[in-house]
Amino acid sequence: MALFIYQYFYHHKQWYLLLVALGITFQTIAIVLFANRDVLPPLLSLRINNFLLISCFALTAFGLLSYDGTIRKKLLRLFIVSVFLFYSAILFVEENFTILSVIRITSCSFFFGIGAFYLYTNKNKYKFSILLSAVLLLYSVFQLVRAIHIYQIGQSYVFLQNSTFNNWFLIVSVLVISAISIGFIMLLKEIDQKTILAKNVIIEQDKRKLQALNQTQNKLFSIIAHDLRSPFINILGLSDLLLDNVKDTDNPESEKYTDLINSTAKNTLNLLDNLLNWAKSQTGELGFNPEKITLSEVIDEIIGLKRSQAKAKNIALQHSPTTDIELFTDKNILATILRNLIANAIKFTDYGGQIEVVATTHGQQVEICVIDNGVGMTDETIRKIFDLSANVTSRGTANENGSGLGLVLCKEFVEKLDGHLWVESEIGKGSNFKFTLPLHIPEPERIDSTLTGAQDATESVALAFSSYSQGQEQSSKSLR
Repeated sequence: MALFIYQYFYHHKQWYLLLVALGITFQTIAIVLFANRDVLPPLLSLRINNFLLISCFALTAFGLLSYDGTIRKKLLRLFIVSVFLFYSAILFVEENFTILSVIRITSCSFFFGIGAFYLYTNKNKYKFSILLSAVLLLYSVFQLVRAIHIYQIGQSYVFLQNSTFNNWFLIVSVLVISAISIGFIMLLKEIDQKTILAKNVIIEQDKRKLQALNQTQNKLFSIIAHDLRSPFINILGLSDLLLDNVKDTDNPESEKYTDLINSTAKNTLNLLDNLLNWAKSQTGELGFNPEKITLSEVIDEIIGLKRSQAKAKNIALQHSPTTDIELFTDKNILATILRNLIANAIKFTDYGGQIEVVATTHGQQVEICVIDNGVGMTDETIRKIFDLSANVTSRGTANENGSGLGLVLCKEFVEKLDGHLWVESEIGKGSNFKFTLPLHIPEPERIDSTLTGAQDATESVALAFSSYSQGQEQSSKSLR
């Protein structure tokens, strides 16, 4: 009884365990009542005793055959009717102790025999269910033989009398109850093991599906990288040549539309770069290659790329380094951060505005600021701009579109360089995007490990990105 209750509360919270425990409890109470029949009233010691004894056989058998959790309603009704039929028969012959004992023993054989049948014929064949059914069947046959023997003995048979026959019965009963208890617990463990194996199969199937989806995703990135980015590079090269030729003419409309084509292509290419950089970051394919760089050279290089975009809005883009700051970091990742921050400043600065890039050192860190006198932001907007799920996108002062990915990418890249990014802004007074980086990273493997989290990503994205530079060189050669 304690074993089944323990199993219920600490291993398997299943109703049939409590049913078996209740059956054993009824049997224990019935034996105690019968043993004290001389000091207890007849109604309590005999009639209640008989009812509990028959009920315990039914409860135990029904709990054992319900190990799969199925409530067999027809069989349950049969057991309930049988309990009352057996008990009614006992009431008719309660003066004849021999026949009374035969009926009780026959009821035990009946319920355990049905339990053995259902355990053996269950569609889910378990090793311990067959073993348990064999034990129940043998005990059922043993009880039938015992009932016949008691009937032959007649009125001289007394239950719990110290005799060889009764002693053997008690020994066999203890062994059977122990075997049933242990066998049933082992059956539950066997079910758990098969359930775990089945779940492992499902997990393995899901893993294969996810791998297939990853491969499809990587192919998509490859298509975006090769089949979309390369044509945009060609468009940019052609629009640059066209813009240079149009400037030599006296047609301002042509220059205006050509410049629009050029800026649109640059913005779209920047969006593609951000998307692909984000994809590489999320799939663990973004490598970390630290090197010693001069910060002012990197900043001037990015400003040179963005100067035409700023000139289109007559924005003064300035960088006046006071000292040459050297640091050990990944140049490409740093360039991506600066490119996005400066592009964002140009986007939200009015015509004739001003943007300044300032770098200063503080101990072992460098602080880089991208300061503009643009439209500024509210506190609520500042809380959302670095959250991709917030999907904050606003049009620029020249009605420029945005994806909302650039600043999110900047924040993630700064953190991967072991830095920190934040913004100070006020409506109508502009914004100041600041980020800090360590001057020297003594253990580049530490950051590299954070960039390679997705171990199951394939090499298609990395190969696609390696084709960017090749496509870029081929486009430049064809333009020249």
